[in-house]
Amino acid sequence: MTSLTRNLTAGSGLTHGLGSSLVILALILSCAACSQSPAVLTAFRTEQQAQEHCPRDTVVWIDAQSVTYQLKGHGSYGLSGAGRYACRDEAERAGMHAMPN
Repeated sequence: MTSLTRNLTAGSGLTHGLGSSLVILALILSCAACSQSPAVLTAFRTEQQAQEHCPRDTVVWIDAQSVTYQLKGHGSYGLSGAGRYACRDEAERAGMHAMPN
């Protein structure tokens, strides 16, 4: 298990089915950053946990399956069962992209 996968699953209570999606995401992201150390993306079950982790950053809703994130106010923000909250800077460093409105 890569450090990215451990950090994505730590404290987030992800199910086994989502775990396999996260492993795929970790492989994609690790290949994208082969010349660099892997990005660390910490995911949280609640928006408050994410905001406490990164008080000066914007909290986003990440979707590991589509490798995208949504800003608060987006129609999908906080709604998908497979998503989690994270810090925007960490999500971008991990190769995630904003979903268009």
